[in-house]
Amino acid sequence: MTNTAMPSDTLRQIAGLARMGRLDEAALAVATAIAANPGDPALAALGGAVEFHRGRFDRAATYLERAHSLRPQDMVVRTNLAESYFRTGRNAEAFALCDEASVLAEPSLRLARLAGHLAQEADDLPLAIRVYRHVLAKQPDDWSLLNNLGNALSGNEENAEAVKVLQRAMKLAPDSPPIRVNLGTALLRAGQIEEGERVLHDAARDFPDDHVPMLTLATFYRDTGMEDRLYEAIAEAARRAPDNAGILSDYGQEAALRNDFGIAETQFEAALAIDPALGPSLVGLAAIYERSNREAELDPLRERAVAGAADAQTLAFIDALRFKRADQFDQAFEALEQSGEVVVVSRRHQLRGIMLDRMERYDEAFAAFSAMNASHLDEPSRPAERAAHFRAGVARDRALVTPQWAAGWTNTPPLERPSPVILLGFPRSGTTLLDTMLMTAPNTLVLEEEPFLAEIEQELGGVSALPALDEGAIIAARARYFERVAAHGPLGPETLVIDKHPMHLNQVPVIRRLFPDARYVLALRHPCDVLLSCFITNFRNNNAMSNFLDLETAAEFYDLAFSYWQQVRAVFDLPVQTVVYERLVADQARELEPLFDWLGLPWQGESFDHRTAARSRGVVRTASYAQVTEPVYTRAAGRWRRYERHLAPIFETLKPWAEGFGYSLDDNRVPSWPEPIGSAADKV
Repeated sequence: MTNTAMPSDTLRQIAGLARMGRLDEAALAVATAIAANPGDPALAALGGAVEFHRGRFDRAATYLERAHSLRPQDMVVRTNLAESYFRTGRNAEAFALCDEASVLAEPSLRLARLAGHLAQEADDLPLAIRVYRHVLAKQPDDWSLLNNLGNALSGNEENAEAVKVLQRAMKLAPDSPPIRVNLGTALLRAGQIEEGERVLHDAARDFPDDHVPMLTLATFYRDTGMEDRLYEAIAEAARRAPDNAGILSDYGQEAALRNDFGIAETQFEAALAIDPALGPSLVGLAAIYERSNREAELDPLRERAVAGAADAQTLAFIDALRFKRADQFDQAFEALEQSGEVVVVSRRHQLRGIMLDRMERYDEAFAAFSAMNASHLDEPSRPAERAAHFRAGVARDRALVTPQWAAGWTNTPPLERPSPVILLGFPRSGTTLLDTMLMTAPNTLVLEEEPFLAEIEQELGGVSALPALDEGAIIAARARYFERVAAHGPLGPETLVIDKHPMHLNQVPVIRRLFPDARYVLALRHPCDVLLSCFITNFRNNNAMSNFLDLETAAEFYDLAFSYWQQVRAVFDLPVQTVVYERLVADQARELEPLFDWLGLPWQGESFDHRTAARSRGVVRTASYAQVTEPVYTRAAGRWRRYERHLAPIFETLKPWAEGFGYSLDDNRVPSWPEPIGSAADKV
């Protein structure tokens, strides 16, 4: 059958109905007419336009496909068809109609606007940029397009130009929160950090109910390793978005990373009240229960997750922790393998390594721990660079500390209360086990890895500023220290503060400046066991702990830290009592009684059991959270032998330290028991 052209009066009649808003009648007329004239391009185009304005984009596309096949150069048809595809989620087909030649030829700029959006969505940023510029050349004050162009430029790493474009957009639409956020983001990406932060903080101030500015800052701080600012920003974002389960859960995750388990649990529970099946919050609660020695709550949590219709992977992860705490490592490993990616990749690798180790599959375990660290090294915060910067700072301070430098210090005023006892030792040397034992003594307040001394050193101007401090500055710094200490427990005038932090190895000058008569307890452990334990521990990746993501870097840091310690110990003639981990786990009474006597603390006798203190303290804020609640065991002593071939590359660095401390790489010797001492310090 031969198609004949549709009479023009029929087309005019249909168009008239459409102009009068009688779209349903117009659509019926089109359907009737096109049945008789299926090959008329004008009728197909008109039918597509009618259905488009009715909001029936699927039907519009059917008409317009026919019209486009008959008139491929018709820009109105092409534009209507592209928009119909877009409105029905057929973005790839819409984008195919937005070739650059057609976009530049279409006079209304509708196709260009759509093309810019689709190109940006498809990550074809160069095309998006060209198309947006084409439109803006004719409509230069379109702030929404300026915003889009700025985002495309920023995504294409043309950051300086993005800032200029977004600044123009903000001048045109100063009350648009998205433009303010996008400008702040572009400034951050351009390296204009202070200005970017200012723009985002101003947006947060001007739009107090909008969580996006603070969430944007939190993302930036996470990517740059600025942990304290990240925490403040995500906390504020969560406060502004109390009905957003995802943000509440993210806040909980960050709180858990900081060991702020009370806050973390509250946020996870708030998120689950909104979405009972939210996997990250269920997983987060399970981790908190394990970390805070509340493993009895894992079974009820699993029942709750089942009732809330949680996914199978989340349930498997809860099972993995249940079995792990029950020492059923085969079942724990199987459950973990079924949990997929419900936890971050580093945590999953760490748990695999722990379970493989306990199953005596050591090579596989080491591979899992290596994968954990590799995942951290790939983080955008550049942990390897931050670790190098931290080591450089330690080396710089070490170069300052000489007898001549210390001799130039001004006088230090007397202290009217007991100086703190400084408990230090390289990470994973048994400091948490030791502080748990010390906290059983009456009238003691144990600080668990609080950054107070490092903060005060920074407030004073760093190590180089210590010699010239006057008495007023020292007294004020002490007051700030004890004010912070008092926030962590009862602090009477005679309370003995025991300030435990492994990184105090690198803080001795400021400690000596504030507290000249402070005593030091050094926790010592075989260097190979220490470095292995650091390498296989999933630390929070601050600047210091990032040194443990690579074995050779970790060994370099160990050498630097103990070289500095030995140097400051000699310069200041420090009073030090050494507690050797291997001796402690072999005979805790023999190792601890002299320490308690040296500190003037009452010894509880042979029946002393640290587990009661560990359980009563609830949350253990370090990586030793599980071990300190168990009986003292010896399996961690000499553990490095199982991984000897993997540790061989760092033996040359560690051997002098091992032998100097009384260990060996050739046999199982440990530092010998010292002769009985009175008030003298054991020198190791």
